Amino acid sequence: MPKATLILVGFLQPSAAEDNRLNGMLRAFSRAFQESRSGTVSPLVVLAALVAVGLVATLAWRVFDRWQSARADVEALAQLARDRGLDEGDLALLHTIAARGDTTALAAARHLDVFERAVAAELDGRARITSADEGDVFAATHRLRLRLGFATLRPHDAIISTRELEPGMPVELAGARTVVEEVSEASFSLSLPQLPAVAPGARLALSIVHLDEAKYFVTCELLSVVPTAEGCRVAFGHDEHPARTQRRRHARVRPGGAATVQCGGDLGALGRPGITVEGTLLDAGVGGAAVETLSWVEARTHAWATFSVGGVAFHDVEARVLGCEGSPEGPYRLRLEFVRLSADNLHRLGGVISVASGR
Repeated sequence: MPKATLILVGFLQPSAAEDNRLNGMLRAFSRAFQESRSGTVSPLVVLAALVAVGLVATLAWRVFDRWQSARADVEALAQLARDRGLDEGDLALLHTIAARGDTTALAAARHLDVFERAVAAELDGRARITSADEGDVFAATHRLRLRLGFATLRPHDAIISTRELEPGMPVELAGARTVVEEVSEASFSLSLPQLPAVAPGARLALSIVHLDEAKYFVTCELLSVVPTAEGCRVAFGHDEHPARTQRRRHARVRPGGAATVQCGGDLGALGRPGITVEGTLLDAGVGGAAVETLSWVEARTHAWATFSVGGVAFHDVEARVLGCEGSPEGPYRLRLEFVRLSADNLHRLGGVISVASGR
C-alpha cells in the first residue's frame, strides 16, 4: 500500500478512547432498539437513540476533519517541495528529521526554530567529522537547509544554533580575534595565530558577534587542530544553545499599544503633515518600527512617529516609510526606518528595549 494511503488510513482510524466510546454508544443504541421491539417505546429510549446518533455523527466529523487537515498538510508540503526544488531524497530526510524532533515535516520546513531543534535531535550523538562527504547525512542536511532558505540570517534574526553561523562572523577565543571561515552541519572552523593550549576533545568558550544584532557566548568541543603557516586551523562542534548576551541596534521588542504616524510634508516651520495614520505598534527597535494600520502609505514617504515602549513616550521621531504590506482592504503593516535619531532618543529607546527584552 502506498505510504500516502497508509497515512490517510491512519487518520481515518479513531483513537482508542473514541473507539471505546463509539462501541459503548452502539451497544446502547442496540439495546434501545431491542426494547422498542419488545414493547412501547419510551421517551427516554428515543432520547438515548438521538444522543447516540448525535455522538456518532460528532465522532465521524472529527475523523473527517482530521483527514481533511492531513490532506491539506500533504498538499501544502508538496507545493513547498515544488517551490523549493526538493527532491525525493530531501523529502525523505525532512520526514526523518521531523520525526526525531517530534514535529511534522511541514512545520520543520516552514519554521527555522522548529527545523533547528529537529536537526539537533537527528544529528546529536553522530560521529562528527570536519570534512563532510557529499553523501553523508551532514552534507545532505546542509543541502536541505540551503533549499529551505535557512542558510542565511537576516540582520535582525537571532542565532538559534551555531549551525547558523556564516563565514566572516567575528569570533574571539582566549583573547585572539578571528572570523568564522567555514560552517557545515557537523562543525565550524576558524584560523588562530597560535596552537591552542588544549587537545581535541576539550570544551572551549568562544564569543561570536552577529553584527547589528547581538553578541553570543558559546561552549563548543574542539574537534581538530591543523597547523598552518600562519598558525593553525581549528574545528569545533556545534552549540545548540548560544547565550545571547548583548543586543545590538537591530534588536526589537513587541510592546503593543497605540502609535500615530504623521506622513508627508514637513514637520516644524512649514507646518504639520497633512496625513495622520493611527494604528497599533507591532514592534520597535532603535533602527525602526512596524505599525499595523488600516491606512495605506506609499513607500519612501517622509514621516514622524509617536509611540511608547515600556511606558516611555517618544514624540515625532523622524522616519522614512520602507514599505506598506497587506491585502487591498487592509489591515496594513507599515514599516518605518528611523532617520537622524537624536542621541537622547537613541539612549532612551535602547534602554527601554534592554529592559523590555530582559537583557
